[in-house]
Order: sequence, then structure tokens, then C-alpha cells
Amino acid sequence: MWNEIKGLFGARRASREEAKGRLHLVLAHDRAGLDGSRLQDLRGEIAAVIARYVEIDPESVELDVERVSRDDTHLRVSSPLRAR
Repeated sequence: MWNEIKGLFGARRASREEAKGRLHLVLAHDRAGLDGSRLQDLRGEIAAVIARYVEIDPESVELDVERVSRDDTHLRVSSPLRAR
């Protein structure tokens, strides 16, 4: 029973943390000067460059803009590689 009660309070924290993460993402995009369409263009161009060197599904390329500190923003690119 105690675990169920803790689960109720834990769900609120998870929701709060997710909202906080979304806000950080919006702020990072804003500070980086990347709107949605420019970010999609960037994703397509990065996918094309990666595909020249390794076999990937261009639709599976993901970009993550993360604000590390007030003045430092990171762009993380990830994509699964296809087996040959």
C-alpha cells in the first residue's frame, strides 16, 4: 500500500520534470535561433552527410538541443545504424 501512495506522488514529480524538460528544450531552441522548420532542414542535411559514410535510415535521425548552462547549448545527433 505504501508503494501505491508513493507512486501517486511520484507521478506528479515525473510530470513536473517532463514539463521542465520541455521548457528547457523550447528555451534552448530559442537561444540557438532554430525554429521548427529550420531544425527539420538541419536534420535532413545532417542525415544526408551521415548517409554518405554509413548506412542509416534518414527518417530515424534525431536531433536533441540541450541547454547545458546559461551560455552553453549542445546539439546531439543520434541514429541507429543499419546492419549490412
